[in-house]
Amino acid sequence: MTKVLVVDDHEDIRNTLTMALDDEGYEVRAAANGLDALSVLDEWTPNVILLDLMMPVMDGWAFRKEQLRRHDGKAAPVVILSAAGELETHRATLSAAAFIPKPFEIDRVVETIAAVS
Repeated sequence: MTKVLVVDDHEDIRNTLTMALDDEGYEVRAAANGLDALSVLDEWTPNVILLDLMMPVMDGWAFRKEQLRRHDGKAAPVVILSAAGELETHRATLSAAAFIPKPFEIDRVVETIAAVS
């Protein structure tokens, strides 16, 4: 079973993605910010991380930097899920596998997870 970590500060988005991906047969955990996501990674290893960029406490850029540092660059692939502009640039800067602009369609999220996991 593919494991997905959803990292987003908007509770509605976390809940929507968690329910939809669970219905698709994924094992899903969610975190409200990068710091919470790092705590999840201490005890659970996802196959894919859906990562918002603009979050309080620890944003997506800081999370990705720390994730890569902790895992010597062998970290789970990240799919950026954000309303930020210049997502292709952010994808390259963060060595992310893909990006999906918000607002998103769940079918695209599922297809992207399948492609990168």
